[in-house]
Parts: sequence; structure tokens; C-alpha cells
Amino acid sequence: MSEKSEIRSESMSEYLLNEASDLLRAVAGNRRADESKKAVLRRVGREVKDWTASRIKDVWYRDPRVRIRADEVEYLRALLGTRKAKKDHVDELVSLRDRVSRLEQLLEATDPAVSRPGPAAFRQHLGEMGGKPGALD
Repeated sequence: MSEKSEIRSESMSEYLLNEASDLLRAVAGNRRADESKKAVLRRVGREVKDWTASRIKDVWYRDPRVRIRADEVEYLRALLGTRKAKKDHVDELVSLRDRVSRLEQLLEATDPAVSRPGPAAFRQHLGEMGGKPGALD
């Protein structure tokens, strides 16, 4: 192997290691105030399947002896993509609920003939009876 190709290979390995470390940190998310770094790494270990605790730690700290394969980086990207899709879905649902609530309030405010309890009151009544929040949504 020539010297140039060795340098190129080393820089690519370093690039993949840095990206994998950044992706692991994104998987971990924000650290809670009462959470140690060790606890964060354990939490990441529950999400990143088939990786040992020592591999997660080595990638997290960018140990230069670690070699990352491209498929491992793709796995981490896919893991984050799945998480983002779930978050987007939840955000969309929250937005829809807010919109329905605003429309209900507008209907009640603009039409005094609507004397029946609105859907919001029904939801509240259901909650008081022990129903699950969002069961009607």
C-alpha cells in the first residue's frame, strides 16, 4: 500500500469515527442533571443493539484504535432517523389536538345557540371518570 493511500485510509477512518461518535451523542440526547456519564453510556447501550459497552465507550471518546465500518455508521443514522420520525409524528398529533381545541373554543364563542357541552367538556368528564387521556383522540 502506498503512503498516500495509507494517509487517505487513516483520514477516512478518523472521519467515520468522528461521525459515529457524533451520532452516538445524538442518540444519547441531552444528559439529565442527575445522570452520570456512565449512566448515559448504559442508556445508549440499551438503544444501540449488538454493540458492547466497551465499543460504545471507545467510539464515544473517539479512541483512535477503534475502526468503524460504514455499515455501523448507517445503522446509527437509521436509528436516529427512526427516532426523528416518531418525534415528528408526536409533534403532528399535538399540533392537531391544539388546532381542534382552538376550533372548539371558536365555535363555542361564536355560536351562543350551542348550549350542549362541547367535546372538551366531554373529554374532561371522561378523565374524571378514570378514562385514559387521549382515548377519544
